[in-house]
Amino acid sequence: MITDAAIKEKVLGNIREDLLVDVSRKLIRVPSETGNEKEVSELCQSMMKDLGMEVSGVAHPETPNSPNAVGIWHGAGDGPAIQYSGHLDTVGIGDRSKWITDPYGGEVIDGKLYGRGSMDSKGGGIASVLVAIQAIQEAGIRLSGDVILVGTVYEEVGGKYGMKHVVESGVVNPDMYIYCVHSDMEIKAHFKGVLWTKRSVLGQTAHGSMPQRGVNAITRAARIIDEIERRNGAKYDPHPILGDHTYNFGWIKGGGENPRYNMVADRCEFGVDMRLVPGQTTKGVEAELKELIAELKASDSTLNASFDVVMADEPASVSEDEEVFRLVQRCAQEVMGRPPVVGGTIAAGDLSAVFAKGKVGIGFGPGDLERGNAHKENEFIEIDQLVQASKIYALTMLEGCGIAQD
Repeated sequence: MITDAAIKEKVLGNIREDLLVDVSRKLIRVPSETGNEKEVSELCQSMMKDLGMEVSGVAHPETPNSPNAVGIWHGAGDGPAIQYSGHLDTVGIGDRSKWITDPYGGEVIDGKLYGRGSMDSKGGGIASVLVAIQAIQEAGIRLSGDVILVGTVYEEVGGKYGMKHVVESGVVNPDMYIYCVHSDMEIKAHFKGVLWTKRSVLGQTAHGSMPQRGVNAITRAARIIDEIERRNGAKYDPHPILGDHTYNFGWIKGGGENPRYNMVADRCEFGVDMRLVPGQTTKGVEAELKELIAELKASDSTLNASFDVVMADEPASVSEDEEVFRLVQRCAQEVMGRPPVVGGTIAAGDLSAVFAKGKVGIGFGPGDLERGNAHKENEFIEIDQLVQASKIYALTMLEGCGIAQD
């Protein structure tokens, strides 16, 4: 579907830097750490209503005060529906004294918009889509297909109550998914899987001066950790874009609720974050971990260990032949004047729920995790990328949904 050049020029001309900064700033100024998204969700819903969208707050029963903001701009009904999404929740601000601006101020310095959530992902994930919709409406254009915008909650901790709930509840069912993630204007088509496990090791307490009378859960846990390191996590073949499978021991607790120097620890728990590459599966790695414990038990009858899966998202790769990939690639090249880089990322994020349902989506958006200080003090997004992304989203709406014929 090729849109008339004059129509494109008119729409893209309506995407203004000052409006993008203003909308982003309004969202940034509402603190929304994970679990406290209600106020920013209501603001997002209000902005959607101002654009004539059908709006709802979709909350998981366990988190009624953290509703996902879902808006549908209905088209004429005879074109494909495209869903855009960004997350509304953020991490905390860290050490406030290290910020060069008010963390919730949305101040502009040297072409960068600062503030918690500016890049991750209120600016590129939400504001840029809202402005793209407004630009099309100001041009007097009605689309054939629906445009859906979802502002999700709980993304920073796995999305159980966010996109996973939205997808599983069936409140929307688009033909294409675009995750407006901070991709530095790359098309993210390759995604590492995520396997979070909690390991529990039980022992037998005894007086610390007589450790031979007990079974130390901490030293047994250390043996498991050593063996995971010896095996480099799990079996895998490096991926040409995603690289290596990784593992990280994120936390450890030993000695029970009241640990003492002079007692043998009868309990130890630790958490492991594994990032999987295509070719691995969460079930396959789980089986390897169970086998590892079984082998250690065979050589040490006192080892009593188990593990629980906290999160399991499969790795994924999206074919460049998929319609949504070709759509974003074509529109990005038109705006940027060059073909976008095709890359991968550390996790599928909100797309994990999409992939789990057998659907296809890609990640694309402004901002870079490392350069933009994600999860650190002085988070920012470059305004020129914010403008480019909004223009690209607008073109994907025109090209993907089609223009309704009077």
